[in-house]
Amino acid sequence: MEKIFFLIIAVSLALLVGKWGSTRKIGFGWAFGLSLLNLVIGIIAVACSKKKDSGVDNSQNSDN
Repeated sequence: MEKIFFLIIAVSLALLVGKWGSTRKIGFGWAFGLSLLNLVIGIIAVACSKKKDSGVDNSQNSDN
């Protein structure tokens, strides 16, 4: 019973790291997969990954 509990906790934490990775260049899949293997490695990989470009460049917006 406690093994299932720890499995649910591990997958939930990996999902959280994956969600964080979806805002980074690494993406959800890699972040989630690495976190399933080892949570610390997943967190380090996401933290070292660059943020995604938002695609909006405010310097070119000349509405004023």
